[in-house]
Amino acid sequence: MSPIGMTTTATGTPCWLEISTPDPAATKRFYSALFGWEFEGAVATLFGDPVAGVRHEPEAALGWTPYLSISDFTETAARAKRYGGKLIGEPDPEGRSLLRDPAGTRVGLCVPSQAWRFTAGVPGSLVWAELVTARATLADRFYGAVFGHEQRQFGDGRKFDYVVWYSGGESVLARVRMALDTPPDVPARWIAQFAVDPDLGFEATLDRARRLGARLRFKPYTSALGRVAVLSDPLGTRFAIIDPEAADESAWGAGSDDPYDD
Repeated sequence: MSPIGMTTTATGTPCWLEISTPDPAATKRFYSALFGWEFEGAVATLFGDPVAGVRHEPEAALGWTPYLSISDFTETAARAKRYGGKLIGEPDPEGRSLLRDPAGTRVGLCVPSQAWRFTAGVPGSLVWAELVTARATLADRFYGAVFGHEQRQFGDGRKFDYVVWYSGGESVLARVRMALDTPPDVPARWIAQFAVDPDLGFEATLDRARRLGARLRFKPYTSALGRVAVLSDPLGTRFAIIDPEAADESAWGAGSDDPYDD
């Protein structure tokens, strides 16, 4: 398993990332200061390359929304409906639309053009995303059927239930089951993980985030993909920072604490 790579548009792969916020200006200030993003309207860029978008909505989202690459919008939307999904609006001029999965989590659909640009897998950008949900089996079935994701279980599937989704043999996303004792009213969400700048380092990035108003949701932990800290930004949207250089394959299922247990 490896982090998301750069500029890939294979079916079922993240090809865009978006945050919904009631205060776009505050959101832009925070992420610009944290990751060095610059903004061209609602589009965040890193050294001139698009890395994310900002959507103005009345309330802040619990998590970021990944958009997954598809080849045919009508066919995918119909298949999603058959498996319990609900389309939210028609495609915009860029070929993007939102879908609500059966567990209530938003995910984007995108038909990338040949000129489509999205950068991931580099410091300051998306390197991994996890769907955190209590309805794990339902999520696996839905995303497997709609996007063709192949799936592999990591951990024991009970105490530690973590499934990685693959497209074309490459790992693209993961699904995490919430702890069994999580209150039923805790909503599912995506946790987008952004790579830290190796010149700054993990601890300094975490300190910077907290000085800028982020809240640490859980003590940092080491995963098979790197050292991770889950935070919420000043408006309450969850995200994570990760240091891929600290990856530890032996960390699968280590410990009894759940970083996503609210």
